[in-house]
Amino acid sequence: MSVGAATVGAVVMAGAGFVVVLPAHPANAAASAIAETARTADRRIRRRLSPKAVALSDDLRVGVRLAIAIALLLAVAAGCSSGSKSSEADSGPPPVPWISTKPPQVAERSPVTTPCRASDLRIPGPVKFVPRLQGGIALVTIRNVGRACRLTGRPRVIFVKKGGPVQVEKPIATTRANFPEATYPPSRLFALRRGESGALTVTWDNWCDPVVKGVPHVPPKAIRITLPARRGDLDADYNAVPPCVEPDQPTTIGVSRFQPSLVRLAGRWSDAFLRASVPGQPLHARRGGPLRFRVVLTNPSRTTVRFGRCPAYAQQLVPAGTVEVFTLNCSAANQLKPGGSQAFAMRVRVPKEAPTGPNGLFWELDPFGARAPQVHARVVIGR
Repeated sequence: MSVGAATVGAVVMAGAGFVVVLPAHPANAAASAIAETARTADRRIRRRLSPKAVALSDDLRVGVRLAIAIALLLAVAAGCSSGSKSSEADSGPPPVPWISTKPPQVAERSPVTTPCRASDLRIPGPVKFVPRLQGGIALVTIRNVGRACRLTGRPRVIFVKKGGPVQVEKPIATTRANFPEATYPPSRLFALRRGESGALTVTWDNWCDPVVKGVPHVPPKAIRITLPARRGDLDADYNAVPPCVEPDQPTTIGVSRFQPSLVRLAGRWSDAFLRASVPGQPLHARRGGPLRFRVVLTNPSRTTVRFGRCPAYAQQLVPAGTVEVFTLNCSAANQLKPGGSQAFAMRVRVPKEAPTGPNGLFWELDPFGARAPQVHARVVIGR
């Protein structure tokens, strides 16, 4: 979602045109080779969008990378014996207890009654499409510049051009955030304040502009977003036009409902350098239940780490889970002296639709700042 700003590698599947997201810092040389293949394939696909230049937005790594979030991690998990016990010791002092407290960035919000109108909103900068199959996809940022209001529902979207091809809209899903991204809660859209943003996913395919002799061939002058219930239009520039693939078919525009934007990165929680590990792998859990595990934070530096200012952490069980954000239980934690370690009890919900067998777990400290340390773990899900 934006779907953006994730520091991960992207792999374009050969001949398919969609993207597989791998964890940052590939685990081995094979992963590095896969990532390089992806970058080559992605450059080929990027050249298909024309005539305007294609550029990646700072806020955007859109749903084209949603296809498989953990290809490498699942392959590693599948290659290990799911019934075997980890050689890593699962002993030690009791961990710091888990708490369900969430940081203020993802706190729920009470709704307001006033719906947003076009006069309350702006689209900052051009809409930036990135390649998706044989067309493009974009996450449109919509910023509130007026009063607090509700930005909800599914708008209409057209590309403004007199005499252009027939345009057909279809509803599409919102773009899901993937690790290490975190989004604001959906309730934020029910009380969007001045300076805050929501988002909208738009796909665009098959622009077959009629060719008229003697008439210059120009792209649409704008993308136009019409708010629900005739609450006004928002026009914006854009960066690319999809190719004409089927001349006898209309252009297709996919439009999602309004969705929360990504939480923006802020200052680091601490200047300290920590390492994270998950003992007892592979972890085991059942569909619909909690996955309980421990994260051990180790201080390899020469500076004592104190938890006076408490960081958040993010986690995601993949491929079926969503990104969850909680606050570390700092009130029960001890300071970490140089060379010291401390275990923290963790808990993540296992979706009922999670696939049985090998799954993956991503975990990171300070998701709104340094996004480090990060750790990936193998998980086996049973029925």
